[in-house]
Amino acid sequence: MVKFGIWGAGHIAHAMAGTIVQMKDVQMYAVASRNLEKAETYKEQYGMEKAYGSYEELARDDNVDVIYIATPHSLHYEHAKMCLEYGKHVLCEKAFTANAKQAKELIAIAEAKGLFLGEAMWTRFMPLTKKLVQLLEQKVIGDVTFMTANLNFPMMHKERLMSPELAGGALLDVGIYPLTMASIVMGDEIDDVSATAILTDEGMDKMGQYTIRYKNGTMADLNSGMCSFGDGSAVIYGTSGHILVEGVNCIQRIKVYDGNWNVIEDLRQEGQISGYEYEVEACVKAVQQGKTECPEMTHEQTIKMMEVMDEIREKMGVKYPFED
Repeated sequence: MVKFGIWGAGHIAHAMAGTIVQMKDVQMYAVASRNLEKAETYKEQYGMEKAYGSYEELARDDNVDVIYIATPHSLHYEHAKMCLEYGKHVLCEKAFTANAKQAKELIAIAEAKGLFLGEAMWTRFMPLTKKLVQLLEQKVIGDVTFMTANLNFPMMHKERLMSPELAGGALLDVGIYPLTMASIVMGDEIDDVSATAILTDEGMDKMGQYTIRYKNGTMADLNSGMCSFGDGSAVIYGTSGHILVEGVNCIQRIKVYDGNWNVIEDLRQEGQISGYEYEVEACVKAVQQGKTECPEMTHEQTIKMMEVMDEIREKMGVKYPFED
């Protein structure tokens, strides 16, 4: 039985805990929050054994096998490093860190210690994502030439997204999803990245447009924002048809069209707990096998994503004060 501890007690942590308590061979063992009363309430809600009012107490608990980090991404580097230094395996929410430099340092520590460290980019673990990859490999729409993807939500009221000190802006929070879809579909052999954005008064990107050109002559046109709603879809263009993906962050449906705009395949996600169970299963499998990463979300992919987002931020003119 692999025992999980949850680091942070916010919205996404509730979703993860509610998932783990319904899974086999995994125990939702402990939670840590800076507020002990909040942690105790959380513990009772999910039937955990331990609640801690400091993060270090959770990291020091010898009974914890894996810690799921669910704090804001500006804190991921500090928190994941503490967990690794205490010898804990770590599943860390996206964005993995604030920049590639931080990501590389954490991965080096994990690999040196032989500890699992994974980015909880749930999109990569989902069954429909794997089915999408199979469809592309089968060339059901011929050769892929171009794609679009977007994810936008009105989130200007969230303080952490408005703050440079907290690595705010839309890119690391929601822009990472269209970028991940592009990585899944187009690969990571990038030739050129261009980006433009509308910035807040604080200098954070409230909406951004990213165009990626690949070495094989294909291209992706992506956008994200925190000031409006979008449909959150992706469209993949091929030489003999196209694919519509509904839910770029959490794939709910895939519709395949032939060259005459006829639907030739229509797939929907069904029968899951929440979608978070797939990354937990992959993490547990890797830990049990003594691996430091899992094939669905490799360290190389995490670093590459952070490097791409670093480049996009540079071209948008977004910089965090702690990077000086």
